[in-house]
Amino acid sequence: MGADLTSAEAKPSACVGLDRELRLIYFGFLYHDSDIVKLAARHGFELVAIDAPLSLPKGLCCLEESCSCQPITGIKGRRCERELAGLGIPCYFTTKKSIIKAMVYRGIRLKAELESKGYEVIEVYPYASKVRLFGGNIPKKTTPAGLAFLKQHISRLLPGIAPYVDGFNHDLCDGAIAAYTAFLHSQNKTELCGEPEEGSICLPVLDRAA
Repeated sequence: MGADLTSAEAKPSACVGLDRELRLIYFGFLYHDSDIVKLAARHGFELVAIDAPLSLPKGLCCLEESCSCQPITGIKGRRCERELAGLGIPCYFTTKKSIIKAMVYRGIRLKAELESKGYEVIEVYPYASKVRLFGGNIPKKTTPAGLAFLKQHISRLLPGIAPYVDGFNHDLCDGAIAAYTAFLHSQNKTELCGEPEEGSICLPVLDRAA
């Protein structure tokens, strides 16, 4: 299952579910964390991929500027984010000045709730997955050309989605990429940026021969 998480429950999160044969078994928008947990239970998803930071940099207990906690390394962001930047893949860095602070807090809470119920949870970054899967020349997803690009490539990657993809917006496309990354992870076809002790981002393995 892939979840393109929003910063607050007032705004719906796009969720997409696949079975082990990559058949589409759910797509839609859910508002509350409890609904996401219920969806996982209803369809028996064992692995949930969340598009949001799911941890804090080492040394930080929060992202509040009024708190005295500081990163142990003294370097901006988490190691996984710095590694992505080193690969030429831009992303938001998790810092006390982050503009997605609320999303970080929500992601951490949702991960803890899912794990407490026995689900495996991984952090994904759909843009990074798309670079690995489709190459680096990806048009902006919020443009008509970018959305058409995503729909075309997702239909090839996941034929079970093809009959429904015309109705997808870019959030559902990201949810589908998150779910596919989770599938690849279940097949041992992913690698991790960062370190498990701090938090890792799961990426499709780059098929250099292809």
